[in-house]
Amino acid sequence: MIDWLTWPADLLLSAGGIVASWFASKDTPSYTALQMGFAVLVLAAVVSLFAYLPSLIGYLRSRRTS
Repeated sequence: MIDWLTWPADLLLSAGGIVASWFASKDTPSYTALQMGFAVLVLAAVVSLFAYLPSLIGYLRSRRTS
């Protein structure tokens, strides 16, 4: 039942883990904090993309027609 809720979290943490591995080794204690921090940034980017996507599409459509 809860499986549908865990795969987005795994996806966000894997994206955060890729970026965090650029700055710290997976063996260091700060890796988990970096991974979660970058996962929050990825989540904020996705949410802001969905929030501004309708106005961005409207802007691009108005530029194309005029």
